[in-house]
Amino acid sequence: MKYEIRQAGVKGLGLFAKSPIARGTRILSERPLLAIRQDQEVDGIFSATKSLTQNDRKALLDLSGHSGGQSLEFARWMQVVWWNVKSLVRSVRHPSTFTSSIPSPRSMREHMTIFNVFRSNSFDLGGGGSIQQAVFDNVARINHSCLPNAQGNFHSTLGRFNVHALRDIKSGEEVTLNYLPELGSLAASRGSKLQEGYGFDCDCPACDLTTARGKAGEERRAEERKRIKEFAATVEKNAEGMDAELRMTKRFIKLFEAEGITGREVASMYFEVAKLNVKLGRHDEALRCAEKGLELDQYCIGFDHPTYENGVEFITALKSKA
Repeated sequence: MKYEIRQAGVKGLGLFAKSPIARGTRILSERPLLAIRQDQEVDGIFSATKSLTQNDRKALLDLSGHSGGQSLEFARWMQVVWWNVKSLVRSVRHPSTFTSSIPSPRSMREHMTIFNVFRSNSFDLGGGGSIQQAVFDNVARINHSCLPNAQGNFHSTLGRFNVHALRDIKSGEEVTLNYLPELGSLAASRGSKLQEGYGFDCDCPACDLTTARGKAGEERRAEERKRIKEFAATVEKNAEGMDAELRMTKRFIKLFEAEGITGREVASMYFEVAKLNVKLGRHDEALRCAEKGLELDQYCIGFDHPTYENGVEFITALKSKA
């Protein structure tokens, strides 16, 4: 095993490298501990919990759960109460189960705990698959960083959530993931979302604005976002089309690479730039960008991921046309 789970200071438990981990290494691969389909909501979470083994249920409840701010906590309580009301109605229709189905304050609190744990630790796996959201036991122990050294992606064919090293990770170094979609946001915006959704303040190098590294990154993000906003205004006013879209996407790539971000977000942008170049008739540039995107995908999702295979097919098609 390449990792161990141990205390990470005020963050609680964390996942740490037991020995040096090379860039691109698949650190761990896990099946869901608890999962719901796209057509399920609160009722799906509680129903799935009932089918867990005693050990899996304990593993789920051992995870931390954040109730969010007052408005979010109230909304979650409303969903829990509504599910229990529906359960009670069903039990009335079937009198033989009536006594055991009446919700108690204790069961309501347990439902809320399960709901908070699921919402705080689940991953949205996207549409199209049989699983929409899921919690993974060891993956849930990986703490956040706005400049992560690893990235997680669901492998639909394997039915597993894989975590790959985005760069070389030293022995004893904590493995981190970014809990937020990378949009080039400023520290205040990221901090607000993390506090509301997860209940903690990030102290990663990008969020520590007392350091030269943090200040430089924040200034860079602010400047690039300003330029991107100007580009967007130009597109709306002059309808420049694909050339303007190409410049904007390159701006995002430049910003992320300057910050040391090299995950799937950047890979997908390189492929988007490649497709725009194809439409503009710039096949050599399209091929260069696609190959760069595929190189990044090799490290962050692995050779066996369907997205990587799609990238290979795209580049093969480009080469055949050239």
